[in-house]
Amino acid sequence: MRIVCTIGDCNGVGLEVWAKALAEAQRHSKVFGTRWILIGHPRSIAEYVDGCCPSVKLQQGSLQIGRLTVELIPCQTYAPVRWGYPDPLAARQAWEALATALELARSGQADAIVTLPITKHLMHEIGWRFPGQTEYLAHPYPNRTPTMLFVAGSLRVALLTTHVPLRRVHSMVTPEALSAFVQRLHDGLSVDFGLREPKIALLGLNPHAGESGRLGNEERMLQPAIEELRRAGYVVDGPFAADSFFARQRWKEYDVTVAMYHDQGLIPFKLLARGRGVNVTLGLPFVRTSPDHGTAYDIAGKGIADYRSMYHALLLSLELAQRRRAHGLHPRRRDIASVREASLA
Repeated sequence: MRIVCTIGDCNGVGLEVWAKALAEAQRHSKVFGTRWILIGHPRSIAEYVDGCCPSVKLQQGSLQIGRLTVELIPCQTYAPVRWGYPDPLAARQAWEALATALELARSGQADAIVTLPITKHLMHEIGWRFPGQTEYLAHPYPNRTPTMLFVAGSLRVALLTTHVPLRRVHSMVTPEALSAFVQRLHDGLSVDFGLREPKIALLGLNPHAGESGRLGNEERMLQPAIEELRRAGYVVDGPFAADSFFARQRWKEYDVTVAMYHDQGLIPFKLLARGRGVNVTLGLPFVRTSPDHGTAYDIAGKGIADYRSMYHALLLSLELAQRRRAHGLHPRRRDIASVREASLA
C-alpha cells in the first residue's frame, strides 16, 4: 500500500499536524504495512522540522517519525519556511507537489493521496485555475465528476454545490443536477465505504425547506427527480429543513446528508465533528483525503495546532485504499523510483 502526502503550504500548520498525526497513528499496527511518502523540497522540510517538529529526524531521502520511516520525493521548488507569511514560492512548491502526487496516482504508483492545506489565493496569483485541490486532482478525468464528502465517524455530509458564490447556487440546484449527484454519491459510497444501499437525506435549499412554496419553489421543483430516484431503487428522503434536521439529530438516521451549498453543510458538520472531520473525494480512480481545515497562519510554527483532523485523514485514506484493494480496484503496482529520479532531473 502506498499513501502519498503533499507538503501543502510550508508556511502553515500542515507539516506540523501531519507529523503529529503520523506519530499518533503508530498505535495502529496496520500503519507499518504501508509505504508512506511525502512530496516536498528537502530543505523546506528540514527548516520546518528543525523549527517546529524536533522529534522528527530528517535522513537522506527519508524522515523518521517514531518507528515509522517516511520516504521523500523532492520538489524542485524551494520555499524558505516563514510561518504565517503568504509566499508565492510556497504556493509553487505546493502546486508542484500536487502535480507529482497526481502523476503518481495516474501511473498507478499511489493507492491514495493525502493533501495538506494550501493557500488558494496565492495559488491563483501564480496561475492556478482551480477552485480547490479537489478540482485539480479531478481535472485529468473529464468523464468523472468528483463528489466532496465530509466524514467524522458515522456523520457524513456531501455537498451538491461546492466552491461557488452563494448567488450562483440557485441556478445550480436543478432536478437534473440532483439526480446525477445522488447517483454518483450512491456509487461512491458503495465503492469506498461498502454501503450498498445507503440511506440519503436531502436538505432543502430555502428556509424551512420552502414552507410549501411560501419561501421558495426549489423544493417543489426537485420533487419529481426525488420520486424518480426512489422508483429507480435509491433510498432518498427529504428535502428537510436544514436547521431542525441537525438540531433534532436526524442525521443519525441516515448514512449521508446532502447539503445544497457549502456553508449549509459545513457549519453544522464542523460543529459536530469537533476537530475530527475529514474531506474525502469520491469518484476518482484513487483515494483522496485531507483534513477539514486550512493553513491556520495565525498559529503556524507555534507547535499548538490540533492534529486530530489530519490523524483521521491519514487513517481513513488507508482504510479506503485497503477496501478498494480488497475489491480489486487498486492501481497497478509499479516502481516509484522512476518518479523520484524524474523529480531530481
